[in-house]
Amino acid sequence: MVVDRSTEVFMAPRAIALDNEALRILQLAGVEERDFETVAIPYVHMRSPRLGLFGKVNSLGSLDGHPKLVTFYQPDLERCLRARLETYSCAEILLGVQFKSFTEDRDHVLASLDLGHGRTRVVRARYMVGADGASSLVRQLIGQEFKGKTFAEDWLIVDARNVPRPIDHIEFICDHRRPIPHMVAPGNRERWEFMLRPGERREEMESETRIRELLSPWGNVEDMIIERKAVYRFHARTVDAFSKGRVFLAGDAAHITPPFVGQGLVAGLRDAANLCWKLAWVVLAPV
Repeated sequence: MVVDRSTEVFMAPRAIALDNEALRILQLAGVEERDFETVAIPYVHMRSPRLGLFGKVNSLGSLDGHPKLVTFYQPDLERCLRARLETYSCAEILLGVQFKSFTEDRDHVLASLDLGHGRTRVVRARYMVGADGASSLVRQLIGQEFKGKTFAEDWLIVDARNVPRPIDHIEFICDHRRPIPHMVAPGNRERWEFMLRPGERREEMESETRIRELLSPWGNVEDMIIERKAVYRFHARTVDAFSKGRVFLAGDAAHITPPFVGQGLVAGLRDAANLCWKLAWVVLAPV
């Protein structure tokens, strides 16, 4: 059984990069590369306003039969995963349902669910996995602290389509005054991450005037379609233990990392791949 309090796929793209290991895990789950659009990244550039290009990482080619590095559009992948899950008759999917609490017994877990409109349901399961994000209620209920640090600087994330002067790779503009990771993505999309300077406020940075100024090196904003603009503060945190009794944590519920090497979602996929075969082995093994 899968429980999700959202009824629709969240349309704001968050994760954007997958490596060959992530693609192999998705293949393990029955998702082929042709099932969702990707852009293979040929190289990663490091640029300085003063020195120009001073570093280059070759990401062309493949490992394990998959591209070394691709970018993707997260809503498309989530739709693909949901469609794949629906092909399994053994899987029950509850959307628009909120997990509230649980109790644990010797050989099972009882999870209390809020179905909405005053309705509730109690589900009995042998094991429970909390993949409920950085603010995980499951993590709180099993008493795990989320240790680590929050970085002092904020970053503005901008996703746009139809950029007049596009790139075909990933670049890091290494300007100490305002570092800027910049990358191409499927659907004629590109993403920028602008570090806020001291004194700059969220409202100011998300304004049309500021967005126009920041994106001006790549063309006129009026010619682009701005899909998303949001200010984030990045964190690096993890738990001491990924499980307690019959309850497990996975993905952002267990660990979060700054996005600069594109390993956030990839780490969550590793959790899923590592945990699923072990749970299946325990559940299906003869007593």
